[in-house]
Amino acid sequence: MQGSTSGFADRLFGSQKQIAIMDHLAERTRLHLDARFASAQLYDYKRKRLRVVAEREFASGLLSQFGHDVCESDAPAAGPYSPCDLAGPFHSVAVAGNLIGVTSCHFAGCAKPTKSEMNFVRASCEFASDAIVEIRRIAAQ
Repeated sequence: MQGSTSGFADRLFGSQKQIAIMDHLAERTRLHLDARFASAQLYDYKRKRLRVVAEREFASGLLSQFGHDVCESDAPAAGPYSPCDLAGPFHSVAVAGNLIGVTSCHFAGCAKPTKSEMNFVRASCEFASDAIVEIRRIAAQ
């Protein structure tokens, strides 16, 4: 596990783009949780909305049902998918309480990740948030 964690951190901190970091995060959490789908959104402070920047394994057009920008409250009540189909763990990517983004995983059926799995997701989100903060710090100089 240590090797994969350091490799993940190297990819994140070696990236020059926030979107690439969120894409790595979405795929890492999807694979770790054995989820069918994953997405990642960055928070747009000007518009005060989450914006989808990465997705993994969604059928063509599925995310467009939510629009390009999504907020947690924008999810359809039912639509063609049952709540269980699209339910999954959501975890924020934040630093000192400031939202940077959100990653989510969605399962083919009902699933409940273990505490250990969610701790792994939290640690991955912390790596991602640190990497994004570093990119923003460098850009502001």
